[in-house]
Amino acid sequence: MNWTVVIAICEVIGAIAIVATLVYLSVQIRQNARALERQEEIARSQILQARADSITNLSILACSTPKNIDVITKLKNIKDLNPKELSAEEQALAYLLLTSVRANMENTYLQYKKGYLPDNFYRDVAEPHNREWGPLFIKFDLPLTREYKKELERLIKAEEGAES
Repeated sequence: MNWTVVIAICEVIGAIAIVATLVYLSVQIRQNARALERQEEIARSQILQARADSITNLSILACSTPKNIDVITKLKNIKDLNPKELSAEEQALAYLLLTSVRANMENTYLQYKKGYLPDNFYRDVAEPHNREWGPLFIKFDLPLTREYKKELERLIKAEEGAES
């Protein structure tokens, strides 16, 4: 056997090794992509579970005393509620309760904007709550990020347009 044949055989073996390596790498990349997608699905599920836990905690807070229930009832049932119509104690309690709701709703909006929550969850679940609670957040002059306040104003304006 001469050196030309040996070199040719080595080149064929090298080419086979390169093809095998490329096939292996493509399989590994696909598996890694699937694993990343699965991790993202799990993270989204955890975020949605945290949303549910947060709502549960808000519900417990709202129902924890008869006074809380009374104030929440006024907030939910009087559409054009003026904060000044409440007693000083009710105003303070309403502010605290609304701050808890606002923190939850604004966090939901920010998570949605970052892509952590699916569009249908935000549209079907969060937007109706933002339309319902947003006017109170604004009337009670709660601290809001500019971005979230714009979103509330957009939803309120759309709601008013739909009622006309």
